[in-house]
Amino acid sequence: MHQLPVEQQILLVVQIVALATLCLRMWRARLQKTYVYFFGYLVLELLQSLIPVLVPLDSRTYRNIYVASQALIVAFYALVVLELYSKVLGDLTGIANLARRYIQIILALAIGIALLLLGLVKSKATLTGYLITFERTVMASLVVFILLVTVFLVYYPVPLGRNIIAYLMGYAVYFLTRAATTLAVNLGHPWVRVLSSMAMTVSVLCLTFWIIALNREGETKRVVIGHQWNPADEQKLRAQLDAINASLLRSHGK
Repeated sequence: MHQLPVEQQILLVVQIVALATLCLRMWRARLQKTYVYFFGYLVLELLQSLIPVLVPLDSRTYRNIYVASQALIVAFYALVVLELYSKVLGDLTGIANLARRYIQIILALAIGIALLLLGLVKSKATLTGYLITFERTVMASLVVFILLVTVFLVYYPVPLGRNIIAYLMGYAVYFLTRAATTLAVNLGHPWVRVLSSMAMTVSVLCLTFWIIALNREGETKRVVIGHQWNPADEQKLRAQLDAINASLLRSHGK
């Protein structure tokens, strides 16, 4: 029976423990109601991490369960990004609505492109092949939005809850690492085993960071991290943001 490499078996066990701990911690802090899609994503990741423990890796059952669970996880990638934008731009409704529309349009285009690519494949595509094409296209589009919201938060002095900052920064590292690894694996990179192990290590580190950083008190503590290199510009930048937001709200009202 095919098995994961030894180092990945160890990392898988650590990852399962970390995922279960984080889910329990968020539940006890009642954060699952605040970060609904993030919590749902973590639960799905936990369930998927248990598949290699319960089902042989070389079986058709494993393939079918993995493909179904991974398709759901890719959908939750998009939902988490939408949730992040709504939290980061919570006080800027006009900008948040515009960002949400753009994300939805780009995702629709990405899915359409993925379907088109599948239609152009001359050889008989496998179920895993369909998943790879869909996953690669959607994740590539989400990378752009993750980078944009991260740059926005670093540049603009927007006061946010400490939990939201931890959520975004951890997820940026987590998702970008996973996206890069997925692309490398799909392209048949010769260092697949090393890259997969590194991705699992980063995943465990991000989960540990969230376990430490996310708590109930983090919902009330406000932090500003944007434009720290020039605090004198904070008020001017905030005024610009408020003006843009007000203009978008007026345009939407019309």
